[in-house]
Amino acid sequence: MSEYQDRMSAPISVPLDRASTATQLLEMKRQMQDIQDALETQKSVYQEKEEAFARREDILKNKDLELQEALILFNRFLKQNENKRRTAQMAADNEKKQKKAKVHEIEDKKKEIQTLKKELDALKKKVERNEKYKEFLQKVYSEYPEDFEERDHIMYRYWSLKKTHNELKAHQKKIEAETEEISRNLKEGAKAQQTLSLELNNQMAKATKKFEKILEEKSNEVAKIEHQETVEASKKMKLSTCISSVENIYKRCCTNEAMVLNKPPILSYKSEEASTLDDKVNLTVQKLKVIHRYLEDFSSIVEMWEVKKAAEKKLANKEQS
Repeated sequence: MSEYQDRMSAPISVPLDRASTATQLLEMKRQMQDIQDALETQKSVYQEKEEAFARREDILKNKDLELQEALILFNRFLKQNENKRRTAQMAADNEKKQKKAKVHEIEDKKKEIQTLKKELDALKKKVERNEKYKEFLQKVYSEYPEDFEERDHIMYRYWSLKKTHNELKAHQKKIEAETEEISRNLKEGAKAQQTLSLELNNQMAKATKKFEKILEEKSNEVAKIEHQETVEASKKMKLSTCISSVENIYKRCCTNEAMVLNKPPILSYKSEEASTLDDKVNLTVQKLKVIHRYLEDFSSIVEMWEVKKAAEKKLANKEQS
C-alpha cells in the first residue's frame, strides 16, 4: 500500500494530455496492476491478522472456561469453609455453655461440700458416742457370748426383759394379793370345816398351775414380740434405704433441671415436711412421680436431639453433593 502511495505521489515525466492514447492506456494498466498488487498484499495481511485474531479468540475462550471452572471450585471452597466456620462456631458456643454450666456446678458442689463437712463433723461426734457404746456392748458380748447370738441382741433382750419384768411384777402383785386373800380365807375356814380347807388347797394347786401356765404363755408372747420387733426393724431399715435412694435421685433431677434452666434448684417436696412414716411414704410416692415426669422429658429431649442431628447431617450431605 505504501509502494502504491509512493508511485501515485511520484512526478510523471510526460503529461497525459500530451501523451498518446496507447501510452495513456499502458500507464493506466500499470497503475491498475500496481493497485491490484497492493490489494492482494493487503488481503494476505488482513487474512493473517484474521487468523491471528481467531487463534487469540480461541486462547481467550479457553482461558475463560478455565476461569469459570476455577470460579466454581473457588465458590465450592468458600461454601465448605463457611460450613466449617459455622460448625466451629457452634462447637465454640457449646463449649462456652458447657464451661458456664461447669462453673455453676463447681460452685454448687463447693456449697454442697461445705454442708457435707458440717454434717460430717456432727456425724463424727455421733460416731464417737456410738463407738463408746459399741465398745460397752462388745465388752458385755465378749464376757457372755453364750447368752447372745449377736451384739445387737443385747439391746433387744434388754428391752424385752424390761417389758416382761414390769408385766411380771404387776402380775406378781396381783397373785400375791390373791394368795393373801386365799390364805386368810383358809385360816378362817380351817377351824370351821376341814373339808373346806382341802378344797381351798385344791384351789391353790389349780391357781399354781394356772400361774405356771400364764408364765409359759408369757414367755411365748415375749419370744413372739422379740421376733416381731426384729422383723419390723428390718422392714424399717429397708424402707429408710428406699426413701433415701428416692430422695437422692429426686435431688439430682431437681439439680439437673436447675442447671438446664440456669437457676437455683427448687425442691417441691421436702423431707422435713413429713413427720410420720406414712407421710414419708406418701411424699416418696410424689417424688417418684416427679422423677417419672423428668425421665419422660429427658427421653423427649434426646429424641428431638437425635432427629435434629439426623436432619443436619442430611442437609450437610445434600449441600456437599
